[in-house]
Amino acid sequence: MGLLRVLSLALLSRSVLSSTMILHESISNVPSGFEVLGTPSPTQEIELLIAIVQSNITGLAKMVDAVSFPSSPSYGQYLTPAQVAEYIKPQAESVSAVTDWFGPNVASLQPFSPAGDILKVSITVEQAEGLFNTTFSTYTYSANGQEMIRALNYSLPSAMQQHILYAHPIISFASPPQHTSQNTMYKHKATLNRRQALIPCADIARPVCIQEFYGIPNTTISGSKTNSIGVAGYNTATDDEYANHDDLATFLKEFRPDIAGNTFSVALLNGAQNLQNNGGGLEGNIDIQYTVGVAGDVPTTYVLDRDLNGDAVTSYMDTINWLLTQEKPPTVFTTSYANEEGELTQSAATSVCNGYMQLAAIGISMIFASGDGGASDNEVGCTSFVPMFPSTCPYVTSVGATFFQPPTAFSSSAGGFSNFFPVPSYQAKDTAAYLMSIRDDYKGMYDPKGRGFPDVASEWEVFIVNGFVGGTSCASPIFASFIALVNDRLIACRKPVLGFLNPVLYSTGKSGLDDVKIGRRSGCSGSTGGWNATAGWDPVSGLGTPDFAGMMEALGIRNCIINAV
Repeated sequence: MGLLRVLSLALLSRSVLSSTMILHESISNVPSGFEVLGTPSPTQEIELLIAIVQSNITGLAKMVDAVSFPSSPSYGQYLTPAQVAEYIKPQAESVSAVTDWFGPNVASLQPFSPAGDILKVSITVEQAEGLFNTTFSTYTYSANGQEMIRALNYSLPSAMQQHILYAHPIISFASPPQHTSQNTMYKHKATLNRRQALIPCADIARPVCIQEFYGIPNTTISGSKTNSIGVAGYNTATDDEYANHDDLATFLKEFRPDIAGNTFSVALLNGAQNLQNNGGGLEGNIDIQYTVGVAGDVPTTYVLDRDLNGDAVTSYMDTINWLLTQEKPPTVFTTSYANEEGELTQSAATSVCNGYMQLAAIGISMIFASGDGGASDNEVGCTSFVPMFPSTCPYVTSVGATFFQPPTAFSSSAGGFSNFFPVPSYQAKDTAAYLMSIRDDYKGMYDPKGRGFPDVASEWEVFIVNGFVGGTSCASPIFASFIALVNDRLIACRKPVLGFLNPVLYSTGKSGLDDVKIGRRSGCSGSTGGWNATAGWDPVSGLGTPDFAGMMEALGIRNCIINAV
């Protein structure tokens, strides 16, 4: 180890260092849309995340099962962040080995995650090329002109293989988190008869329609201030988001006058700004108006992160890290952003997913929009379907999109099967039944052993201030509000909040969801050729849409609620 330290400090020739090196990660080619600009300056600084092997991630996974499965005697006995950190923090010898390898000249090596299992380092291109035995180039992405310094492979010394999981983003060309809403204000459609059974919901949905169709109450009863909703937002180099206070006030005055005056708090990460102008904020406005507007008196916090030089991995991790450091984190957290799973390296995606596992352990319901690109993420003529992340992570709840009346799956709602994560035990019977029903359809276009998504669905098309929008960006905050109000009733009955939802939803909670059996998702050939909705779980609408009364019955608290009210 002493020799390696000398080599890193002196930056001796790569031919000498490479004799001790083993290829750790690589990609075969540069992703489509990226072009080489040239060679970066050797003195150009880059930031890297160094993920160190966690001490007992397997033990944490078992603990999450113990607190999340209704049949477990430990159900609802969630851990504290400090207890979670004991499973995650790396061994002292691993930290020491990594620190020695980087050497004293890299003074910026600092913890990035609360448990210290991920470190952040600022390092020059020359130093990084020497340490990782690689060659960097500067690339630009033709879609937005964003530049990044990346390589196609990197190596680690044989002695470091047991200590380091990965270095990011050396070979990652992932984009920042992409908001999933159909990013236009829709023109009014001649569909006035579509929902006449739900007067006054004859057209686009508003909070009263959602409450009526899903049976969602308009008030809380527990008086709890700890039950709350978090909403993710991201400022990136290519996309600024914010949630406007005046727009929410207008929205509530028009659609929820009974709670007019309610608002939301804001948590700003890494210098983010929740701008209050008309320059952007479609995603933030959707998410805030349909959490505050549906969940009513449940406190809501808009968590806005700024990451101008990072990608989806660092952005998602920023939010995870914030949640792990809160004394009273939100019990429900909704995110209307997604990336193609294949944009991320499998090691980085697994690391982010392990972060969601930590949040599951402390009892947070992590809810994500499944995406709006159908089975192929809008690729036409493709030869394989495109799963979306973080929805493919088995520790989050993915929300697809549907119409109200009759309950019909939205054709552009994303869904499918992961290429990274195997099917979890809570879901295995349901995905197997669906795959049996379609037989050899789409064989070779997906991994039948992968985790299926979405898990549930809700309404996709809603009014917001100044117009109406559609997509799973609308569905995710609606489902989050449903869960927050379920938690309110559980607290009133002195029961734990739901926490990690999926083990409940796929077992006792199924009767709290209405199955959606109509609809088909778009595939590689445009509007046809994708997954179909059917009885039971399917990769279009999941297990179905919210049924508040049914969920109260499924959780065994119906009589308690009647007495409480």
